[in-house]
Amino acid sequence: MKKFLGPFCGSLVLAFSPAAHSADNTAAAPASVALEREVVASGLRHPWGMAFLPDGRALVTEKEGGLWLIDLSRGTRIEVQGLPDDVASRRLEPRDNSGLFDVAVDPRFAKNGRIFLSYASRGGAAADAPTTTKLISARVELGPAPRLLDVATWFEALPRSTDRFHYGGGLLLDGGHLYLTVGERHFFERDNPPVPVAQDPADRRGKIYRFSLGSAPTQPEVIATGIRATQGLARQPETGLIWFTEHGSLGGDELNILRSGANYGWPFISHGAYRDGWVPPGRSVENHAPPVFYWADRTVAPTGLTFVNDQDPEFAAWRGDLMVAGLRRGYLMRIDVEGDRVVAVDYLLEDAPVRLRNVKQAPDGRMYVLTDEADGKVIRLRRRLR
Repeated sequence: MKKFLGPFCGSLVLAFSPAAHSADNTAAAPASVALEREVVASGLRHPWGMAFLPDGRALVTEKEGGLWLIDLSRGTRIEVQGLPDDVASRRLEPRDNSGLFDVAVDPRFAKNGRIFLSYASRGGAAADAPTTTKLISARVELGPAPRLLDVATWFEALPRSTDRFHYGGGLLLDGGHLYLTVGERHFFERDNPPVPVAQDPADRRGKIYRFSLGSAPTQPEVIATGIRATQGLARQPETGLIWFTEHGSLGGDELNILRSGANYGWPFISHGAYRDGWVPPGRSVENHAPPVFYWADRTVAPTGLTFVNDQDPEFAAWRGDLMVAGLRRGYLMRIDVEGDRVVAVDYLLEDAPVRLRNVKQAPDGRMYVLTDEADGKVIRLRRRLR
């Protein structure tokens, strides 16, 4: 049963790109708005990813290792069987980032029934076996008892590690390509080898990859290096640019644009502090791409993001804006962008803070957020002018 929660107002905060980080930037305040929240589904174990099927239903992943088929109009759900047995479900301990991550639906799903899943893959039967980020494809057999068939491995971000941090796992389908983010897997910067994994071309961690879609797995192209912990990717319809979020270490969370061959600097370049006072060795970074925007005054822990379409009249006025979910303080951010530049950030839902893992807009324009809780929820947002 759906549950209605009341309206929550947003507040405008000016934001500046690193290229023009000054108090002289100004932005016109938008109309004051309130967002109403409607619980579509609950009882999910830390939901992570969400993807829409052609029939209007959605697939939702859980970090605890579940995949659900949800009827968004009725709120009913059925668990999809057939997940691989190497999924390393999140353990109930601090800072464990393992689990089932993102899901993406093939553009030709109506014909081939194919989806893609990313997750933390366990390299053995033991609970503490080393893990890594893994990408698979599978065919979904829909019906009263949906299940995965024809599971195929596309990629494993070797080497495996006993650390359970910063897997990445973000997926994006764009035209004939699939993008995958892989984190560099360390919680403490001091644990990096002399050549940090995000900078080591022989190490598959700390990179963003691009695959060509086909009937069989392909060798991926390394699109970007110097990645710490990226979870969200989104394509900007007006420009075709791909934007992604990046977790800083102690502050310095980033919003970036994906440039082929670019190096995003980690760990040599950061806009936040390092843990335990670690000092990076003096290294130059070739092809460095600075962030479009970074949070200097707060930690938001940005995760999933989506560009707003105008298919739902409630959000038509926000067409082209970027919505970003945040784990810290329950931030939902509406980011006003012009081309490749951030103009302003509007912080929403601050009056009811809850960790937000993802924000997605359905093809019909309806907006949803996933809450990162033991009793995780799929919440539909409604926009109302005050």
